[in-house]
Amino acid sequence: MKPHALLVVLGCMLCQMGAGFFFATRALSGDVIAELGWTRTMWAKGMAPMLVISSVSQVFVGAACVRYGVRPVVLASLVCLGVSVAVFGSMQNVTQFYGAMMLLALANAGIGDVSIGSVITKWFERRRSVALGFAMVGSNLGSIVYLAALSSMLPEASWRTATLAVGLGGLLIILPFAAFVVRDPRDGEGALAEHAVDPTGPVSESADDDSIPLSEAIRRPTFWILFYALFCYALAQLGLVDQFVLYLTDLGYTKQEAFSALQLAVGAGIAAKLGAGLIGQFVSTRSALLANTALLAFSLMLVPFAANGWILTAFSICFGLSTSSRDVLLPMAVADAFGAKYFAQIYGVIVLAFIPGGALGPLVLAEAHRIFGHYRPGFVACIALALGAVIAVACLPRKRAEQAALAQ
Repeated sequence: MKPHALLVVLGCMLCQMGAGFFFATRALSGDVIAELGWTRTMWAKGMAPMLVISSVSQVFVGAACVRYGVRPVVLASLVCLGVSVAVFGSMQNVTQFYGAMMLLALANAGIGDVSIGSVITKWFERRRSVALGFAMVGSNLGSIVYLAALSSMLPEASWRTATLAVGLGGLLIILPFAAFVVRDPRDGEGALAEHAVDPTGPVSESADDDSIPLSEAIRRPTFWILFYALFCYALAQLGLVDQFVLYLTDLGYTKQEAFSALQLAVGAGIAAKLGAGLIGQFVSTRSALLANTALLAFSLMLVPFAANGWILTAFSICFGLSTSSRDVLLPMAVADAFGAKYFAQIYGVIVLAFIPGGALGPLVLAEAHRIFGHYRPGFVACIALALGAVIAVACLPRKRAEQAALAQ
């Protein structure tokens, strides 16, 4: 990798760290609910408007990256992140909470998988999976940093003071990298130049010549299989993250122990993204995504038994590995199936799966707790859907086989 390409990866990783602020807000659920007198369902409902805004805006983020380039998109998103931190830290009612979540959604959309995945896809061809792994690990690093900073400030400082200090402080560190480091490749740089230097070298199936436009992609089974898989990942991941600290405190864990379990899941995600990037050099994306989805289903089967500390640790590791590897493997699957040229637009539409998945996850678990007094029926629903995703991913066609079938 050339030095300027490595700098782009570093800049992308730091921008992704801003997305980690979302996990920090989830860890503050108990403090916010206690101070403002809300129910768990009221808190969980904040996920719905956030997911609608985040998923829909991903479509426009993809189009904006194609038209204006990644840098202005990322900068505008980070400004939005700063506003969301200020609103969240000063909110007094549910309306302001929903507003903060929607602003946070806009921010995360612009520094998320679509924009960062798009710029990495344009910069790298042969080492794309490795570069994606290093770039996408930023959200996990950001989550760990934000959670550790919040934990060090609480309970001496109020959750409001901690939110403002940690959120805005992190933003000041990230902004210079977004402004001066993250950019699309110029002529003579990036994946196409890499292939031009060695046209006989191995090239992935996502070269621009093989790229498929969105209008054709949505007519292929692969598109909808990946859409459904992401729906299941979103439902399980955001549902568990939203209710995780509350669930563990119900089981008798202290708030610090719950924070540590969440940090372990996020920390496992760092190894997962780096590992997924390396594995992608030797194993087909389809096989890796199938194994990863099976790991997600297994991790969910451990949740009802989390009262045992060893099982909680195993869950945190498996859940963190599977949900974080998805950030690398799913973009790779999209690039392999449809090419790099229209990646941002196609992936932006696939991310719409986060609307139903991410909104239903927290609500299903919160309502299960309200109706039954515990989360177990909600966990069963998540496990069933995850097993369905395993079957769906197993049915993913190999690209050449799919093309041959369409040609007949």
